[in-house]
Amino acid sequence: MKHLLSKGRYYIGDPARIIKKNKEGDQLINQLWDVFYQDFNQFQQIKVDGLIFYMFRTEGGDGIFDGVTTDTGVLMIMNLDQIKDHVAFKQDLTIDGFKVIDIYSDTWAIVESFNLEIKGYLKIETH
Repeated sequence: MKHLLSKGRYYIGDPARIIKKNKEGDQLINQLWDVFYQDFNQFQQIKVDGLIFYMFRTEGGDGIFDGVTTDTGVLMIMNLDQIKDHVAFKQDLTIDGFKVIDIYSDTWAIVESFNLEIKGYLKIETH
């Protein structure tokens, strides 16, 4: 399965590492999980409150995969430009356990066998 990512700065990591534990964050993550778990074996594009997320489960469940940590067994790709100053998201990206990449032209995010490749930018294996 693949999705086209446009130019921008992207977060790649566990949804719980960037979504705040506040009223708005709790509502958002609950909506994400509700949609995601309807078909959790697919690489999904999920739209919630006008925001777009790309989510897939890892093959190995919880763990650290190429420097990206998950304790939900799920990784998310999200354009950070859409959440600037959004109350449901952490804005401090100085902690470890996820990756932030700048995409300079449209490219494909591909998940095969629960492994991610963002063409020309990043690969994460989740075995």
